[in-house]
Amino acid sequence: MAVCQVSFFGSAIQKAAGMNVIIPENLKGRAPVLYLLHGLSDDYTAWCRRTSIERYVSGMRLIVVMPDSNRGWYTNSVNPPGLKFEDHIMQDVVGFVERTFPVICERRGRAIGGLSMGGYGAIKLALKHPEVFCSVHSHSGALARLAVLAQSTQTDAYILEARAIFGAAAAGGSEDCTTLAATCPKNFRPHLWIDCGTQDFLIQDSRSMHRHLLKLKFKHTYHEYPGVHDWAYWDAHIQDALKFHARNLKL
Repeated sequence: MAVCQVSFFGSAIQKAAGMNVIIPENLKGRAPVLYLLHGLSDDYTAWCRRTSIERYVSGMRLIVVMPDSNRGWYTNSVNPPGLKFEDHIMQDVVGFVERTFPVICERRGRAIGGLSMGGYGAIKLALKHPEVFCSVHSHSGALARLAVLAQSTQTDAYILEARAIFGAAAAGGSEDCTTLAATCPKNFRPHLWIDCGTQDFLIQDSRSMHRHLLKLKFKHTYHEYPGVHDWAYWDAHIQDALKFHARNLKL
């Protein structure tokens, strides 16, 4: 495998940006791509530094792209305006990758996944842009945080930061995973995987989303495993997600 560290200009966020890209060596033709998103306290280097992702995809005909979203929740921020991290992923990152690397530039060749904030981001982007991604997974995803923000009376830095990004009317709107699941066209529903550790502080987010998907009769795969919100858990279960994506990408 080859690992590329890419520095480029993100037009949507009007600043320099980075990403890591894993590419199979001796690749002939175009390959499917997995966009792998980081959590709130991480950056684009975390997946390569904290897991054995390079080793796990060895032998797979798959390109893995690990972009950066700062603490931006993969969302076009309400405040401050101009920090358009959804547009950054969907336009800057996907656009650069498809201009530069030998990837399949069609829905059938694109998957997305992530952990924690990145689990939210992956599910949101796949449901909001179902014409782009055919397969999506979330590890320990913050999938119900907008409802939590709407109900919370706390004023700590985390709550204030997230409220500024999403705005007051975010719950039930176009950034809400539950709303997006309900409005996603049935003929474009992506293959969807959710997992979470049973001792994870975000377990109720995954359980809530699972129940919601069942009510919608939205076909998905759901697992709870022993574990907490840490890299030991994500290193173990990214391997499950890779097998899931491999089936959906016809690898």
